[in-house]
Amino acid sequence: MQEMLPIAKKYVDYLKFTTTDVKEYDDVLHNYGHKAGSTKVLSVQNPSNGDIFPYKGKKKLTAEVMEDFLMDIINGKVKPWKPESAKTKHDEL
Repeated sequence: MQEMLPIAKKYVDYLKFTTTDVKEYDDVLHNYGHKAGSTKVLSVQNPSNGDIFPYKGKKKLTAEVMEDFLMDIINGKVKPWKPESAKTKHDEL
């Protein structure tokens, strides 16, 4: 995690970085676009609109991979994840 600290500092004005023990709090994985039982996951949430971008790449998570993923999001190469419940339109009226 220490290698991610310079990136967190670089983007501190735009992003908030948090870590979660997914073994203890595996229920949060679904909220960020990952399957239960996943480990070493990365998701980025846009604080202004709530969009979530889970990293689905195959590369080992490193500072370089994380920064490349951030750049892909910024450049519009990654679409935000939508939970299944948000994909289903309901019309109760």
